[in-house]
Amino acid sequence: MRIASIIIADENQGRRNLLANTFEREGYDVTRLGTLAQAQATAGAVLPDVLLMEGDWKEGSALDVCQSLSGQPRFRTATRMVLLSRTTAPDFLSSAAMAGVAEVIGKPVDMNQLIGQIGRHAAKQFVPPPAELSAPQGGGVFGGGQRFDVGMTMNDSQWALPMLRRLVEAGNIDNEFVASIREEMG
Repeated sequence: MRIASIIIADENQGRRNLLANTFEREGYDVTRLGTLAQAQATAGAVLPDVLLMEGDWKEGSALDVCQSLSGQPRFRTATRMVLLSRTTAPDFLSSAAMAGVAEVIGKPVDMNQLIGQIGRHAAKQFVPPPAELSAPQGGGVFGGGQRFDVGMTMNDSQWALPMLRRLVEAGNIDNEFVASIREEMG
């Protein structure tokens, strides 16, 4: 069985070490990073199962890094991005979803819940996104805005199509991807 990999990105060394030590005890292959630039470069090259990032940084934006990484098809299919944030306002959750973040976990963090959620992300199990996004309505740039609903449930079938659409976007499914699926299936 393959060991799941996680990158912990947080500029606060104490918090970074606490999270890293916790996930090492859980059996993860952990990489610790202290800057957004390191997180972006390393995650884009390594393609961990999970990128766990602090949401608030003194310099730079975690959402900008997530947006950049989610623009890479191989990263988007290989890695789930999870943010830890004091901010869980609907507009932040919507921005996080648009940036490709799989989940925003509000602080203070319940470590048992965090371990469980990261386990689901590492196993690529379904976890509802931070907010539902739909295409602008009415056509055109000014024809409508993004719609979000933070209260959606996992049993709502509306999640399936956006998830499948992202999976089959151009560049996500190539010969290497198919070969990796065949290898996983034995």
